[in-house]
Amino acid sequence: MDVDLLLAPDPQAPALTLPQLVPHWEAALAAAGWSLSAQVHGDFGTAHLALQPTKTQPQQPHPTDQPLLTIDVAMARTEHYPAPGENPRITLTAAPDAALVDLGRRDVSINAMALPYPHGPLLDPHGGQKDLAQGLLRFLHHTSLRDDPTRVIRAARYGARLRMDLAPEARHQLQDAMALWPWRRDSPCPPALGGRLGMELALLLHQEPWRQGLTLLQRWGALDLVDWSGTLQQDTTWSRRLHWAARWKLPLLPALLMGAADPLDVAQRLHLPMAHQRLMAQTLALQDWLGVNFPHGSS
Repeated sequence: MDVDLLLAPDPQAPALTLPQLVPHWEAALAAAGWSLSAQVHGDFGTAHLALQPTKTQPQQPHPTDQPLLTIDVAMARTEHYPAPGENPRITLTAAPDAALVDLGRRDVSINAMALPYPHGPLLDPHGGQKDLAQGLLRFLHHTSLRDDPTRVIRAARYGARLRMDLAPEARHQLQDAMALWPWRRDSPCPPALGGRLGMELALLLHQEPWRQGLTLLQRWGALDLVDWSGTLQQDTTWSRRLHWAARWKLPLLPALLMGAADPLDVAQRLHLPMAHQRLMAQTLALQDWLGVNFPHGSS
C-alpha cells in the first residue's frame, strides 16, 4: 500500500524538520512492532518511508522483503522555477492555508486533493474529483510543462494506472511546450531535467502498466522529450522489444532507448546507471560485429 502524507505545521507550534521527526517516528513504530526505513531529502522537505513488521502479524504469517506500507511525506511548501527545467527552489511554509498553497504546486488536478486528518472535509480546490470522474488529466497551470516537462510522464503514469487521458487544454499545452522545447544539441539539457526524465520513465516502467503508459506518451507526441531526433517517437517495435526484455529479466528502460537514433547519447542525458549504459554499448557493439544494420526502432 502507498500513502502520500502532507505535513502542514501549526504556525504557532515550534518549527520541526523531517530529519528531526524521523527518529521519533522510528522509536514509536519500533515500540509497536514495526521497522522503518527512511530516505530523507531535507533540502526539498520530503521523505520516503518504508514500513515492515519486525514480528509476525496474524495477517502476515510469512514476512517478505517487500515493505507492507510505503509513505511519501512532504512538508507544505511553495516552489519557484528559476529557469525552465531546472530544479525548483523550495520554501517551506507554515501559513494557516499551507495545505491549499501546497496543493496549488502539484502536477495535475487529481493529484491536488487532500483529506485532512483526523477528519475532513476533502480539500479539492482544482476540481480533481470532477476530472477523475470524467477520466481527464488536467495540468494546474498554463506554465506547468514549461516549468517541469517531466509532469507529462507523471500524467502518463496516472493515465496508465487509472485509464485516463489528457484533457484537450492539457494537450494544447503539451503541443505548445514541444514547439518551444529549448534543449537541442546546441542548447544542453539541464542535468537536473535529464535526471528527472530518466527517473520518471524508470518509475513508469517499474511501477505502472508500461504498455499503456508508453502508448499514451507516444499518442501525445511526448517521446520527443526523450529522443530529440524523433526516432523513438516514430518507433513501432518498442512493445516487442520490451516484451522480450521483461521475459529475459533485462532492464526495460535501456531496451526502450535502443529505439532512439543515438541510444547512448540519450542514456547519458537521462543519467542511466553505468551498468545499463554498458549493456547498451555491448548490444550496439554486437550488432556491429554481426554486421547487422538494424533500422532504428527494430532491435
